[in-house]
Amino acid sequence: MESTLQPGIVFHQRLSPINYKFNYKTLSILINLNELEIIHKLFFFSVNSFNLFGFNFKDHGKRKTDSNPKNFIEEKILKKFKDKKKYTIFLYCSPSFLGYVFNPISIYLCKNEKNKIKYLCYEVKNTHHEQHCYFIKVNKIRNKKFYSELDKKFYVSPFLQRQLKYKFYLDNEKENFTLNIDAFKKNQLILKTGIKSKSKLLSDLSLISELIKNLFFSQKIMILIHYQAMKIFKKQRSFFSKPKKKHDTISFYG
Repeated sequence: MESTLQPGIVFHQRLSPINYKFNYKTLSILINLNELEIIHKLFFFSVNSFNLFGFNFKDHGKRKTDSNPKNFIEEKILKKFKDKKKYTIFLYCSPSFLGYVFNPISIYLCKNEKNKIKYLCYEVKNTHHEQHCYFIKVNKIRNKKFYSELDKKFYVSPFLQRQLKYKFYLDNEKENFTLNIDAFKKNQLILKTGIKSKSKLLSDLSLISELIKNLFFSQKIMILIHYQAMKIFKKQRSFFSKPKKKHDTISFYG
C-alpha cells in the first residue's frame, strides 16, 4: 500500500504588524485515492462511515457523500487544462477522529506513470466551513521543490487582509513531506507557516501508537486556532471582517 500515516508539526510565525509564533503537533495521512477500499479494511479506519479514524467524501472536493474527491480533481483538470491523461492522485490531509475533522489545508498531488507530479491542488478551508481550491499545473521546480506563487483569493483569518501574495514551497520526498507558505503584503514578508511530517506505515498499530501521543488531535486543531487567535488579537488589537461567500470557489494557475 502506498498510502502512509504522517505525524508532524504545524508551524506559524507572524512577522508584521507583530512578531508572534507557535507550533503544534498534528496527524495527517497521505492517501492514494485508488486505495480507499484497502484502507477501509483497517479495523480502526473507515471510509465514509464512523470509526475511531476516518476519511469522508463530504469533507473534500465537491463535499458530497456520493462524490469521490478523485473525480472532482479529474474533472477540473480535464475541463480547464484539456488533459485526458490518467493520473494517480494522492491526498494529504488530516483524518477524522471520532467523526470530527477540520482541515485548514489539504493537498492533492497528481502523478503520472513515471511518478512525477504534474498537477497540484491546495484545498483551503476556514473556520466558517467555506472552501477555495487553488489548482496548479506544475511548471516551476526549484531545488526539487514545487514552487507556486498565488494570489490570496480566500478569507482564512481575521488578521490577514485580502490583498496578499502567497508563495508555496512543497517538498515531497520519500520519507518526508514539507509545505512552506510565505505571505507577502506587496514585497514585505508578513507570515511564514506550513507543515512538516514524516512517513509511517498506515496500519492499525501505527494509528493507535500515534493516537496515544496526540489524543484528540483533530479536535485540538480547532481549539488551538481560536486560542491563538485570541492571543494575536490581544497583541494586534485589529482585525479584518469576513466578506460574504455563498459557495465553494476555485482558481487556476499554469
